[in-house]
Amino acid sequence: MRERLNTSIQSASLILVAAGMAWVVWSNDTTMKDMLTYLIILMAFIESLSLYLIGRVYPESHTTFKMGIIATLLILLGIKVMLPDLFIPLTITVFAINFLYNFYTNNKRRKGAFKRKIGKKFR
Repeated sequence: MRERLNTSIQSASLILVAAGMAWVVWSNDTTMKDMLTYLIILMAFIESLSLYLIGRVYPESHTTFKMGIIATLLILLGIKVMLPDLFIPLTITVFAINFLYNFYTNNKRRKGAFKRKIGKKFR
C-alpha cells in the first residue's frame, strides 16, 4: 500500500512541477526564480514524505540517494542568493535527475528486483 502511495506522490510531484512551469509561461505575475523556489520547497517536502513512507522497504542506496536529493534541493536555495545565474539550470537538472530516478526505481520495484536485503547483524 505504501508503495502505491509513494508512486502516486511522485506522479503528483511531476504534475505540480509541470503546472508550475506552465503557470510561469502563461502568467505575468510570477518569475521563473520565484516559481522554482516554491517548487524546491514543495519537492523537498514531497521527497521527505516519500522517504518516510518507503524508507524501510527500498534498499539503503535508495535512501542515501533520496537524502542527497533533499540536501541538494535545500542547497539550491542558497545558490539562488549566491549564484543567481546558475540557479535555474541547476534546479532544472536536479528536478530531471530526481524524476528519472523515481521512474527508474518504480519500474524496477514493480518487477521485483528492487528490495532491501536483510543482512546478518551478528556474524
